[in-house]
Amino acid sequence: MAEFSLKPIIMLFVVVIIGAIFLGEIADNQVENTELSGITNESIVMTATTNTIVNETITITSGVGQTGNVSLRSVIFFGNGTNSTHLASVNLATHVNFSKSGEIVVSQHAFDSDSEYNISYTYTADVTGDTAQDDVVSISFFGNGTNSTHSSDITAGIHVNFTKPGVITVDSFPFDPGTYNISYGYEGDLYVVDTKAHPLLRLITIFFVLVIFAFAIQTIKGSSDDFNFGFGKK
Repeated sequence: MAEFSLKPIIMLFVVVIIGAIFLGEIADNQVENTELSGITNESIVMTATTNTIVNETITITSGVGQTGNVSLRSVIFFGNGTNSTHLASVNLATHVNFSKSGEIVVSQHAFDSDSEYNISYTYTADVTGDTAQDDVVSISFFGNGTNSTHSSDITAGIHVNFTKPGVITVDSFPFDPGTYNISYGYEGDLYVVDTKAHPLLRLITIFFVLVIFAFAIQTIKGSSDDFNFGFGKK
């Protein structure tokens, strides 16, 4: 008469369940060890220091000149010994205009169109900020609705740079101080930097599966002497 025993099946079920739980933990840990982490559209506040230049000499040609710095924030003074914004009849808003790129345009009614002048102005140096994570290894996006690395003339690695501690530095032209979004990759707390170790770490999951499989076979075999899943003859 045939005999059926549930013991090997129950033991197998228990081994598989326990193995699956541990396998999930090992797999998650292995991913953290070998895969870079990523942040998408993290909000980052960028700040800059304002510098002041006093009486820089600038050449105006056909009413246009260029300062030695970009990212201009304001013009304090413009002129020479003959005519300047110190005079009541000359003012900055009407007769001297500037762009962020450092271009100066003067009214030819108030100034000679071809001459040397002195200019005092303020400008910002590189704009910097800190990411929430350190160990930064790459930047895939930086910007806002006005300027970003999606623009063809703005490139990560040229206009947007980073250090591994998570310090982001961007050109003050075209970026103003303010709030931006940034997407970047970084090494997690458990990440193994040595890439040669990554293949070995990935093999841990395979080895664990093989061990669980062998243990399951041994459990079944130990529960049934002839490895017949409980079917046998009396």
